[in-house]
Amino acid sequence: MKKILLAVTAALAITSCSQNEEFENVGQNAEISFGTIVRNSTRANILTTDNMQTFTVSGYQTDAEMAEGTKLTTGFIDELKVEKKDAKWVYEGDTFYWPYSGKVQFFGTSPAQSLNINVAGYPTFDYTIKDVSAQEDLVAANLINKDKTSGELILPFQHLLTQVNFSIKGDTPGFTYTVTSIVLTDLQDKATFKFDGTNAVGAWQGATTSSANIKYEHTGSFTVIPETDKEVVTNLEAVGKALFMLMPQEASSVKLAITYTAVKGTQKGFSGTKNVTLAGTWTMGHSIRYILKLTSDTTPVTFGQPTSGEWIPESPQPGEIPTPAN
Repeated sequence: MKKILLAVTAALAITSCSQNEEFENVGQNAEISFGTIVRNSTRANILTTDNMQTFTVSGYQTDAEMAEGTKLTTGFIDELKVEKKDAKWVYEGDTFYWPYSGKVQFFGTSPAQSLNINVAGYPTFDYTIKDVSAQEDLVAANLINKDKTSGELILPFQHLLTQVNFSIKGDTPGFTYTVTSIVLTDLQDKATFKFDGTNAVGAWQGATTSSANIKYEHTGSFTVIPETDKEVVTNLEAVGKALFMLMPQEASSVKLAITYTAVKGTQKGFSGTKNVTLAGTWTMGHSIRYILKLTSDTTPVTFGQPTSGEWIPESPQPGEIPTPAN
């Protein structure tokens, strides 16, 4: 899984204390400062070092190591917004220093999410997938049981959603197939994410639908013209973007409606909407691609074996799976 890394660097700073904390040496305090690096690159825009402009981090001081029964409390670092300005990561307010004793538990998100620490154990947050025009890459990270001896801290952000992309190809050489709409229905769009203190960050719980008749529609004009001597495939998403960013789930109940036309000169073929039932598992932090094979007549649309892999790159597999039209 691709990771975006947040470096939390412990640097020595000779400065006065701005928090009510006990320090080993008040004349030489271990300051907590923030920055970002990307070890592997991660519409939603795909987050990279260059386009990631802000993240939010919370740090909770505990007397002992973190456990499921630990009760977190506010007061150390609470939903601190860190922004990139002039190529540097900065934040407003007090300088933060390592406490003299105990541990610090770090939890970060981008875009910012409001963490719930009202119950014992690891924090959670609720999330609902936005409309296609406002969808975003959602990442989170945790770093557990750190203290002033930890040195440089690397907080690995993980992608929490599934990137769902579609490609098209036609069954009859010479025809021009033009897709104008893809609509997804019968899917879950709301869940609660719970951190777990591991490198995997956590997992989604209680996935459901936020309201009746949830649908996600992508419109545009996407064209493919099959050739006799080679296969021609058109990806519907732009480079560096995802067609859909959706909640991880089993896709066997998700319905797809695709609207397209098939034309060869003055010869008109199919024009209208066909329905497909998807397959596969949408896994957190992975991309999945469906290759839709369009027909020039009323024959049902088929799609290739869905492939799931790391965020980028994707390698579609051969083979066609027939799917009845509704």
